[in-house]
Amino acid sequence: MSITHIKTLTAAILFVPLLAFAAPPDITASIETRHGRVDVIADADVTHLLVAGKKIATLGVGSASLFRITSAAEREYIIVQGSRPGLHCHYSYRLLALSDSGPKVSKEFGQCLDLGGAGMSGAEPVVHLNSRVDPEAGVETYQWQGDDVNLVFESPTLCGAAGFLAQKNAAPVRAPLASRVKGSGRLQFLSAPDAGCAMPGVFVVPGDKVTASLASGAFVYASYTNPKSGRKVQGWLARERLSDL
Repeated sequence: MSITHIKTLTAAILFVPLLAFAAPPDITASIETRHGRVDVIADADVTHLLVAGKKIATLGVGSASLFRITSAAEREYIIVQGSRPGLHCHYSYRLLALSDSGPKVSKEFGQCLDLGGAGMSGAEPVVHLNSRVDPEAGVETYQWQGDDVNLVFESPTLCGAAGFLAQKNAAPVRAPLASRVKGSGRLQFLSAPDAGCAMPGVFVVPGDKVTASLASGAFVYASYTNPKSGRKVQGWLARERLSDL
């Protein structure tokens, strides 16, 4: 029996340390869903994918792992990460969609990449993949569209990929919201609504005027135009540092 394991992705945007995906040997991965239990069973050089005890696909990989993408929609989505042990380039992915009309399995995608994170863009799942071996290779973002998975965005960093997803999910403000920066010290622009995603050298200071167009939790997506140079920048700012005019 090949090594398999389970991990649940529970945040709207979640970046997890890949080393945390280690698993004990000699187990069969399974995960309970509203549409029945999903299992992967390794058999020689292939792995069978089952839903509610019925085999729906045979994957050309030696083992597989299952990751749930949390969704409030009727459909549920599972990432199936296939592994070909012994090869330098061994990961590949499929998305499994579960609904009352039956399961659907996507085409294989993301060969040779590691799982960087996942989330929902509206009612559709998004998967971020990057390279642990070559961090300069950037991040590929895949989205379920219609009945299959397509590459929809490429970014140099996970923060860039997170920013792409955040803009698609953020709620628009009722009208462009003009605000001034309050408090003390610089207010850092972020490439995603995450304090760890600073845009180096891009900031505003108390008294500067910004215009917010989107909101996501404790952050807003805003633009600032330098009154002297005319240079315009856009990014995420901490909401608590802004005062409505």
